[in-house]
Amino acid sequence: MTGHRNHLFSAGEGSWRAAMIDKRLHPDAQHRLLFTDTLYEDADAYRFLIEGAAHVLDRQLNWSIRAEDFPDYRVPEDTPIEEYRGNPEWRAFLADLRARAMDAMPELVWIVEGRDPWEVFRDRSFIGNSGVDPCSEALKRLALAKWRSANCHREGELFGPPDVFTVGIGEHEAHRFYGDHKGIGILRANAADGWIYEAPLIALNEALLRGEHVADDVLRLMLAPLSDFGLERARLYLLAYLHNNCGGFCCKAGQAHWANRFRVQPERYAYDAMMERKLIAYLGSDVAMLTDRRGGDKKPMSLDAFADRLLAEPGRQFEFAPGESGCGCMGVAA
Repeated sequence: MTGHRNHLFSAGEGSWRAAMIDKRLHPDAQHRLLFTDTLYEDADAYRFLIEGAAHVLDRQLNWSIRAEDFPDYRVPEDTPIEEYRGNPEWRAFLADLRARAMDAMPELVWIVEGRDPWEVFRDRSFIGNSGVDPCSEALKRLALAKWRSANCHREGELFGPPDVFTVGIGEHEAHRFYGDHKGIGILRANAADGWIYEAPLIALNEALLRGEHVADDVLRLMLAPLSDFGLERARLYLLAYLHNNCGGFCCKAGQAHWANRFRVQPERYAYDAMMERKLIAYLGSDVAMLTDRRGGDKKPMSLDAFADRLLAEPGRQFEFAPGESGCGCMGVAA
């Protein structure tokens, strides 16, 4: 006997498929969708989140949301970084949307720490980079761990059957789940604290490799295009992003990711560069999200400097496969 089956529901396509498959395989269980909001998501990610959640929960909503309905998430350039608290209109819109969605779908748990990545960088006096992601730690992993401790049961506890958590990681990222030479992985890291984690997409792929029978409707949930289920893909995927998190922003992403962002969403790139520029000035140190490895030495490279390089060498915008690097920060709760 187990408690709730809790699905880490990121507004990404993988997490939707994983939740759908798990619900199909465990139809009598109590399912919850856990969304950790950075308050910096793409407007269309929120649209997909709500529509996807309604589909998983088999709920008919009497209202809809479009990306065009959202206010601007940005603040004016002259906003002092010390006073930055996000765009008030954007934050108020999200608060109302969150309340409406959870009222319509109580099984959707919309977790909000209250800051966005730029606020975390400022408050910690540290700009995230490919090796360290304070934004995801604060807004996702710690926020989820706090909610989990208050609302769930782990293995060995006397007060109820253990909860199960699922992640939408596919076979191509199995190392994130099982671990490798770079890290322990989601499964073992959480098991050490008594938490049960599963990866339905990986498990399904492994069953196929073993030659086991898999029901046609389950295979369809893994392989069929979203349009077959009446869902529209989130627009970031159509712009060659590999993830639908943080509005396409990612401090852990490398130059391929940011070159793609510079090419397909120059206005968002420019805003991120402006915010990074303000933070660098505020911190008064030579720091940045990206790393310049030319000449054999590693040194920080700001988004402004990278943009100058892309403009001076236009071919670099297409040097990498689009979206070759991206988000891989969620899953191991602190």
